[in-house]
Amino acid sequence: MAEGMLERRIEGWKKSLLDMGKRNRLLNYIRIITPDFEELYKKLVLEERELSFPFSYFYEEDDEEETNEKVIPGDLTTNRTIGEQQKTLKSLRDKARTAIEEQGVNVLYVAFGFLNWTESPNSKWELVSPLILVPVTLSIESLTSPYVLKIHEDEIVINPTLVYKLENDFGICLPEFDPHESEIVEYLNSIQNLIDVNGWKIKQECGLSLFSFLKMNMYSDL
Repeated sequence: MAEGMLERRIEGWKKSLLDMGKRNRLLNYIRIITPDFEELYKKLVLEERELSFPFSYFYEEDDEEETNEKVIPGDLTTNRTIGEQQKTLKSLRDKARTAIEEQGVNVLYVAFGFLNWTESPNSKWELVSPLILVPVTLSIESLTSPYVLKIHEDEIVINPTLVYKLENDFGICLPEFDPHESEIVEYLNSIQNLIDVNGWKIKQECGLSLFSFLKMNMYSDL
């Protein structure tokens, strides 16, 4: 096979590994409302604290026939009702455990900051992409215990697929981020300065979801 043809095939394989389209979205997403953006980063990343979600359970009083619900507040609040939150957390935990057992990789992250952008100046389809991805784990002791969130040993990264997209399609190179030295708000503000000319915006929000780097790692290997 001629060298030029081989290079073209490898480049084709590399591009096929990166789903840059609108299908590449975060599923099973939970937005974390409190603590706020900076405080959550401080507690989760810098202090490495375990943070609990609110939960509820049902019980019966000895002298009553009705079943009562007891709500236990946690360290975190989300954009879901407690019932919806519990179902989504269970789904996230199950899928994250499956990924570790079958593929040996962690896919559960808390995203800090989201880029609202479009693929062209005339596009009306706004895309939302996470920026800083902090690997985490979810655990629960029993049905009457809360889900607990804590940082995972994997590396904190800037969304590698987005980094590739911005650099190759728009010539925008995102600055490096040091998880323990960089001020997270200042970092996101520096990105906002880079993208102002495009009319894009960064939302300083936090969300828990699944994000896989398998294809990105294969791309890097190639």
